Amino acid sequence: MQNDKLVVWFVAGVATGLAVLATPYLARADAKDKDAARLQTLEDRQAIEELFTAYGATLDRHDFAAFGRLFADDAVFVSGPGEPARGRAAIQASLEKTLMSNPAHLPTPDYHLFFNPSIDVQGDHASSHSKGAYVIPDAKNGGAKIIFFVSYDDSFVRKGGQWVFARREIHPAIPAPAG
Repeated sequence: MQNDKLVVWFVAGVATGLAVLATPYLARADAKDKDAARLQTLEDRQAIEELFTAYGATLDRHDFAAFGRLFADDAVFVSGPGEPARGRAAIQASLEKTLMSNPAHLPTPDYHLFFNPSIDVQGDHASSHSKGAYVIPDAKNGGAKIIFFVSYDDSFVRKGGQWVFARREIHPAIPAPAG
C-alpha cells in the first residue's frame, strides 16, 4: 500500500513538472499561431488593395482581358439602373462597351482612383466598403477634374490563392442636390 502511494505521488510530481515545463512552450506555440493568423490577415488585406489598384489600372489601359480576370467566373457587377452583369465574360464585355463607346464624350486619358478601403477578411472570403473617383484632364485649368465620385460595396473570394471580386456594387457617393 505504501509503495502504491509513492508511485501515485511520483507520477503526480512528474506530471506537474511536465506541465510546468510545457506551459512556456505551449504559450509560444499559441503566440506563433496568433502571429501567423495576424500576418495572413495583413497579407490578405494588402492583396485586396492590390486588386483595387489592378481594377483601375486595367480599365485605364483598356486591358479588358486582364480586367475580366479580376472577377470570379460567377461574379456579379451592379452599376446603375438595369440588370447587373453576371459572370466574368458579361462583366468584361459590359465595361469594355461602356468605356470604348465613351457615351459622355469625355477627354482622355482618364484615371480610376480608389481610397478609404475598409476591409474585413474572414478566411477565404472578404468584404469591403471603399470610395472611388474617375478623373479626366482639365485642359482649361491645366490640371485634373473629378467627373464622378462613387462608393463601392464589394465581396471577394480567394480562388487558386488569388483574391478576386465575387460581387461589386457601385453607388453614387455624393447625393443629388435637393430640388
